This record gives sequence, C-alpha cells and structure tokens, in this order.
Amino acid sequence: MSMTREKIIAAQAEASRFIKAGNAALSQLNAESQRRDERNTYRQEQGINEPRPQAGPQPHDYSYGSAQTGSLRRASMDLTRTLAELRK
Repeated sequence: MSMTREKIIAAQAEASRFIKAGNAALSQLNAESQRRDERNTYRQEQGINEPRPQAGPQPHDYSYGSAQTGSLRRASMDLTRTLAELRK
C-alpha cells in the first residue's frame, strides 16, 4: 500500500494530539516541581537540614502518575500505530 492523503492527515492529527498532551504533561511536571521547591523551602525554614535537589524544573524530573502523563502515554501509543499504518 502507499501513503494516502487520508493516512497522512490522520498521522498529522495524532502528532498534534501528542504534542498537546506533551505540553500538558510538562505543565503538570512544572507544577509538581514548584510544589516540591515550596515544600523544601518550608522544611529548610523549619530547620530541617537535608540534601535537596536544585530548585526549578530539572531534566530528570518525573511524575508519580497523573491524568496528563496517562494521556501522553496513550497519545504516544496511538501515534505509533498511526505511523505504522502510514508505512504500510
């Protein structure tokens, strides 16, 4: 089979959905990072001295699971399937 207009448009739509989900997941990670920083500042003010990660978003930040990361995972799987169809 070949790359049809329909398959290309479907792949573009899935890619757009994936990008939107990725942006939402990054926003969620930023919010979680901000809460972590606020918690660490509070603990430091209370005299609790412990190792703390650098403040602000970091490349290694991760989420413990949220609706946004779940949506991103699903969008990723759907995009992969659509791209596989495009290559058939």
